[in-house]
Amino acid sequence: MILLNEWKQQGPGLVGLLTLADGTEGRVVLMGPRSAPESAMVVMVGKEPGAVESLPLSEVLDRIPPASTVAILCAQERYFGDSQLPAIDVQ
Repeated sequence: MILLNEWKQQGPGLVGLLTLADGTEGRVVLMGPRSAPESAMVVMVGKEPGAVESLPLSEVLDRIPPASTVAILCAQERYFGDSQLPAIDVQ
């Protein structure tokens, strides 16, 4: 699960910790608006030792708790979108 206010700015993007429904831990990396392909990625430990797997958010939605999905999409819109939502507070 990811909480709304647990985002950190890293370069031009946002990074937040994520726990998938199966207990796998990873990070969500937001790099642009929802309309941009691959602007939200999930990065987690790969199958091989030391490997990292990076997947578009859309490919792992079935493995993310619904509350986390909403939190991710809201953070992305608040940081990169133009919907007039209040800006997200990041560290």
